[in-house]
Amino acid sequence: MIRLILLVPFLLALILFAASNQEPSQMWFLTYSWSSSVGVLAVLTAFVGLLLGAFGVWVSELGQRRRARKAEARNKELEATVASQTAELERLQTQMRLAATTNAVPPTTTTITPIAPPSPSAV
Repeated sequence: MIRLILLVPFLLALILFAASNQEPSQMWFLTYSWSSSVGVLAVLTAFVGLLLGAFGVWVSELGQRRRARKAEARNKELEATVASQTAELERLQTQMRLAATTNAVPPTTTTITPIAPPSPSAV
């Protein structure tokens, strides 16, 4: 909506300028010359500026689209990992429930004791 608020007055001013400047004038660019009205030159300049701006936005979005595709692929990978780990957790929980209901001896567990960091005096 804000684009329209900015674009409509600019286009109206450009159209009014082009309509009020219809006298042909001699235009020069280096060694090239042509006869055209100043209004037509203003419209062409605005159109070329629009095309250059659109091209600049398109180029800047290429990197963002590449990053978005990589992020989506990583997201799918992580969702698959979460799903497999959830399935493994549910499988282990059903095993534990089955073992508890049959009063079976649970498998032995190994405890890992953390290694204490070296004391500053030993260094």
